[in-house]
Amino acid sequence: MGILEQLLIELRQPLSKAEHRTPQSGGGSLKAIVFDMDGTLVSSLSLIHHCENEISQKYAGKSLTLEEVISKFGPPARTIIRGITASFSEGRQDQAIRDYYDCYSRNVTGRVLVFPGITSLLKRIRSSGRSLALMTGVERVMMEFTLKPFGLETYFEERITADDVQNAKPDPEGIMLALTRINAKPSESMYVGDSPADILAGKRAGVLTGAAMWSPENHGDPSKEHPDYRFRSVQQLSDFLFPRSKSGQEPYFGPERT
Repeated sequence: MGILEQLLIELRQPLSKAEHRTPQSGGGSLKAIVFDMDGTLVSSLSLIHHCENEISQKYAGKSLTLEEVISKFGPPARTIIRGITASFSEGRQDQAIRDYYDCYSRNVTGRVLVFPGITSLLKRIRSSGRSLALMTGVERVMMEFTLKPFGLETYFEERITADDVQNAKPDPEGIMLALTRINAKPSESMYVGDSPADILAGKRAGVLTGAAMWSPENHGDPSKEHPDYRFRSVQQLSDFLFPRSKSGQEPYFGPERT
């Protein structure tokens, strides 16, 4: 079974009794939402594995397992590819990076999935007058390859990438830069991401943190860093940001803040 099929099965599973919590209305007062990208807006692991494996086979003569690809998560793609081709000249490494970008851009529509409900949620946030920004650890070209085929880039007022900061997550630099550019206060903002580094970065930036528990991509369990809120589905996040009557509201995980 492929990762996309597994994802859709998991998203359809109902909440167990132990997972039901009482909904809160605090999300309705937030004025700015900042999202992570991979594993939060989109499922891209299948494509990352495909292209990193293609580069490794071509330049290093060996295949990469899914676990090996996951273990490299963190730095921008260009840094990962330089690591795979470290024994080659700089010019050869540059060519490997171009080959990776080409592989990714050619296959993105067939191997990347926008999580169900994300597009409508982004549209609703912007229509509500709230500020909306993106802060991702990938380089700008990879962000554009990922967002543009699905029209997602149009919803964000600001898009912060690895090219805009000196320090990667869990450093709060990227989130703080996003807030500065959209003129938002940390106390009125939330960062939503799927990894422990996302939650740590949000806490250090002084914003509310939301764990995207709907992602199966294994960037690490974000709940280990005690996010303020945990959301199993995009719908739960939507209900938090746009509170409904309790009788019709799907519950979400949290809050954990005291």
